[in-house]
Amino acid sequence: MGEAKRREELGLPPRQENQLNKSDRYLSWLPITKSRIKKYPYIGVATMALGAIIFLVSGGANSIN
Repeated sequence: MGEAKRREELGLPPRQENQLNKSDRYLSWLPITKSRIKKYPYIGVATMALGAIIFLVSGGANSIN
């Protein structure tokens, strides 16, 4: 509460919470940001591996003629 009192004495408005920058997102409706992708670079590889496993288990390779 010390900072709140100091800001009030100085006549400053209360601190605003940082909101996510919309320009940091790949798509406006997608909650994945560029900074999150940089933080976890292996997510793309893991997603492709999971997709390949699901494809092979479901018999996808047998259905290709």
